[in-house]
Amino acid sequence: MFLKTGRTALLLAAAAQLLVLMPYSGDAHAQRGDRYNPQWNQDYRDRERNDWQRRERERERDRERERRHDAKTTGVVVGVVGAAVVAGVIAAAAKRERETRERADYCMNRYGNYDRRTDSYRDRNGYTYPCR
Repeated sequence: MFLKTGRTALLLAAAAQLLVLMPYSGDAHAQRGDRYNPQWNQDYRDRERNDWQRRERERERDRERERRHDAKTTGVVVGVVGAAVVAGVIAAAAKRERETRERADYCMNRYGNYDRRTDSYRDRNGYTYPCR
């Protein structure tokens, strides 16, 4: 029961939305009443409108130029920050690798039979001990 009423309500709501959104036929605003002027485009208001449109185009061009400049600046900043982060990660990895290699060299020189996988060495008694 609910499904049918819900579906009906949904269809009615969709139909109401379509009725509201559909254009209606009627006279254009410029053609209504006694103010209709067949030569409306030769009026002094055209010059004002053309000037306004020209100023709008200039403003839009300036906004677009500024947006592109901001985008370039943002791109440069993001690139520099990204390069710094990647350089830091690479430096940290190189430092860790160097420290691991130095530790392995130390243990190998000190104990002689050092195993890198387990970080331990085998003593003369046969037991394995961690490298210190």
